[in-house]
Amino acid sequence: MSAIIAPNGSPLNTAIIGVDDLDLSLEFYRDLIGLSTEDPFDWSGKEFEEIWHLPQGSSARGYFCKLKDCDVGRILLLDFKAHEKKLIRPKEISRAYGLFNLNFYTDDIQSDTEKFSSKGYRIWSKPTYYEMSEGQGSPTEVIFDGPDNVAINLVELTDNNPSSKVGQMKIYTQKYGRTKTGLTPVVTSAHTTRNIDLAVEFHRKVLKSDVLIDEVLSSEAQNEFLQLPNTAKTAVKFMQGDHMFGKVALSQPLNYECHDMVPDGIAPNIGYIAQAYRVSNLDLSEQEIINLKCSIYTKRRSVDIPGLGKIDMLMVKNPGSGALQLIFQALY
Repeated sequence: MSAIIAPNGSPLNTAIIGVDDLDLSLEFYRDLIGLSTEDPFDWSGKEFEEIWHLPQGSSARGYFCKLKDCDVGRILLLDFKAHEKKLIRPKEISRAYGLFNLNFYTDDIQSDTEKFSSKGYRIWSKPTYYEMSEGQGSPTEVIFDGPDNVAINLVELTDNNPSSKVGQMKIYTQKYGRTKTGLTPVVTSAHTTRNIDLAVEFHRKVLKSDVLIDEVLSSEAQNEFLQLPNTAKTAVKFMQGDHMFGKVALSQPLNYECHDMVPDGIAPNIGYIAQAYRVSNLDLSEQEIINLKCSIYTKRRSVDIPGLGKIDMLMVKNPGSGALQLIFQALY
């Protein structure tokens, strides 16, 4: 099992979501996904405004959602108090550049699909089984529109071969990764790029993670559940740090164009705003950020962020897409 885990890499610590209706989003992630939540918090002040590039007097109310005793694959819900909020991912868009989905594992995809459908969430297609190349395994997947129009991907690991990568993930998540409703924290999150090689370099050099799965999605079954054209080809590289959860599925359309969410993927808008990664040495990560000539969105500073605690952080634009990446080191 340990052979497929990068020894020092940083997995996705927290997905940061701007919400339209905080109660509805909380109900989804707490009651339906089954994550634990802490008390709500209010966040305001000069540091808050500077981190998110918001006007004076701005604030947000929020919740942290996580699997108990697991600091990977968490979700930070932020209800920014603003008169005008734009939906980051327009309705009916099935592929777009930027931070795109949250992925949860299930042991009964049919039952869970029916559960979310009964709650009014739009299911893109029936659960679809497909085989990955080179013996990597066989998952069954379904996608639907979650709160704040964030795409939610449910995956049943239908491969019982312990030598395949999917089989290994199944063994791990069944032992360590179940919420009270039988799901997991965020095991994978999709990030669609214009230049997947630059995005991979960012993960390798800044976050010290590495490629777990390297695949081109092009089959009819894959394109059907992804709601892509029949002839679409999509390069996908799964980046993994030192945990089975918090993987990032970097992708790049190879023969089709798609919508660009990146300009709208900022506060106070509604949807998937940023990814947060904890690193062991922010000085080294910052030097790699400089070497890669990443655009700095928020300059380095020491702050106290609800849920993340007292941290040293900076926020940059991923060079492969421009999506926001909050890189931090804990301060004790």
